[in-house]
Amino acid sequence: MSNADLIAAAEQIQTLLLGRMHIKSPTLEGQIHKAGRRLPRGIKKDARRVALAHQQALHPKLSRQIDYPAVENAADRVIEHLEAINPNDAIKDRILWGLGKISAVLIIAFIIAVWAAHSRGLI
Repeated sequence: MSNADLIAAAEQIQTLLLGRMHIKSPTLEGQIHKAGRRLPRGIKKDARRVALAHQQALHPKLSRQIDYPAVENAADRVIEHLEAINPNDAIKDRILWGLGKISAVLIIAFIIAVWAAHSRGLI
């Protein structure tokens, strides 16, 4: 892996994060930060490794410190994970998660209303 391959892999990860997870940011680090809990811990760590190596690849002296085989493996794992994500499933999961929150709040409000009516002797 060379600097050009590393930069291409980082750009591919940025494109996949935008296309598959709808995460917008001008930098790869920003996208990883915005992804938050949506990325598994190991994938997030690998993505950070690629982002750091991408920054180092742009600097002539720091580019010599990059462990290319480790960064290549990390980039492959991140790309493989992101390609497996179906964008429609991610949207559906977010909608279902929101509906679950709303239904939980409504159930709790109903239980409190019944308890309040019972304690006042209305039921």
